[in-house]
Amino acid sequence: MLGHLGLNIYYTVPIGFGTKIYHPFGIVINAKSVIGKNVKLRQGTTIGNKGNNNFLSPRIGDNVDVGSNSIIIGDITIGDYSKIGAGSVVTKDCSINSVMVGNPARNIKK
Repeated sequence: MLGHLGLNIYYTVPIGFGTKIYHPFGIVINAKSVIGKNVKLRQGTTIGNKGNNNFLSPRIGDNVDVGSNSIIIGDITIGDYSKIGAGSVVTKDCSINSVMVGNPARNIKK
């Protein structure tokens, strides 16, 4: 586990080439998560499971942009080229090119 600056990423997490972590404070990524290529993560982001001995974690597609203080939890898939708004709580799958905002997050892409 990488624990510097409040950044918790387990060495078992596959992270795609080109992924950028901006302001790497308060980021937690569960050991069973999968991060695609060219993903942008910002401060305060949590990517993990729902607890209760449930080890199923999110799969983040390629070219996803995650806003600060976002929470992405559960056995879900975030589609390629999606955007997760700052402060959003994503607990359900989102399709390719989604724009997810709110708590609970909903797709506002028309």
